[in-house]
Order: sequence, then structure tokens, then C-alpha cells
Amino acid sequence: MAKDEYESLLDKSSDILSKSNISEERLKIPEPNIIREGKVTIVRNFMDMVDMINRDPKHIMKYLMKEFGIGLNLDGKRLIINKKVTLEEFTQKIEQYLNVFVRCYECNSPDTEIKKVGRTNVIECKACGAQHPINMSKELTGNEADLEEGKKYVVQISEIGRSGEGRTTYRGYHIFVPGVKKGESVRIVIKKIKDGTAIGEVIERINKQ
Repeated sequence: MAKDEYESLLDKSSDILSKSNISEERLKIPEPNIIREGKVTIVRNFMDMVDMINRDPKHIMKYLMKEFGIGLNLDGKRLIINKKVTLEEFTQKIEQYLNVFVRCYECNSPDTEIKKVGRTNVIECKACGAQHPINMSKELTGNEADLEEGKKYVVQISEIGRSGEGRTTYRGYHIFVPGVKKGESVRIVIKKIKDGTAIGEVIERINKQ
């Protein structure tokens, strides 16, 4: 692929992802307003947070109950946790919930909804149109090393874009790879990087789908 083609694809992908960045800016979740009364922790603005996340409060409570290993109760706008929890602990659990159940795995937009496809719950993104099965093992990638132009990486293609290019995320970057199929694992060399988006070129096909 010629250099000008890489530039064109990179500009196109950056434009697509910029729409998700606008959505991300709209997701301004209030900081948890936490107080402790005896052995319980009360999140006084829990429902205000839920309204911004746009998820069923029962779904969030079920997740938090599993994570904290203790019962929870909803009292109006307040969430009552039957144990002592710090602000840092609660904020971390909310961030994990967003990462697994809210943000698009493809473009990171929070403008998503959970749908049932057959027997599988998927996240459908309104910004880029991607659909992904909910991945309970999905982790934050912010602490991983940056990508570098000219270096080689092994990635698995998670989605095919509307123009036929393969897409995946790796080390916090959105990577576009021409000429691949969904589910294919490939070794790529990074040709261009711009604003959190990278263009990769296949140098080895590890498996074919």
C-alpha cells in the first residue's frame, strides 16, 4: 500500500473515531458522593450516576454486589452498601463496569446499548455500528506500553469496518488493518500513528478464519 493510501486511511479512521471522542466528552459522570454510617457505605448520588451511564440500575447493582461480595439496597437516589467502602474502591468498580458494559470495544464511545442476539448479550455501538459480545475479562489498557511506528505486533482482528478494513484495539490504540478477515490473527508492522489511531500492514498470517 502506497504512503498516500496510508495517510488517506488514517485520516478517514481519525474522523470516524473523533465522533466517539465527542460522545466520551458527554459522559461526565458525577463523582460519587459517599458517606459512611456505622458499618454501611451510602452513595448519595447513585441514581444521578446511573442516569448518565444509561443502564438499568439493577444491572449495575448486580455487578457491584458480585464485586464487593456483599448485599446492596436502593433507597431513592441512594445506594446503600452493607460494608465500608472507600471512594477509590467504588470509583474503580464503576470504571470497570464502564469498560465492560458501556464503552464500545471498537471505538471506545459510551453511546452504546446492550442487546440480546440469539443467546448472547452484545454491546451495540451507535457511533460506529460495531457489535461485540460482552467480554467479562476485558481489562483497561492504559498502563501498557505505547505502540511505535515500524515495530511489529501480533493482533487479532475483532471487526470489519464499513470500507472493508480490519479493525482491532491494542495497547489502547485503535488499529486499522487492510486485507484481513474478522477473527484472523496476524503479525503486523505499524506504518502510521495519529491521535490514538494506527494503520498496520500484514507481514504474517498466523491463522486464517
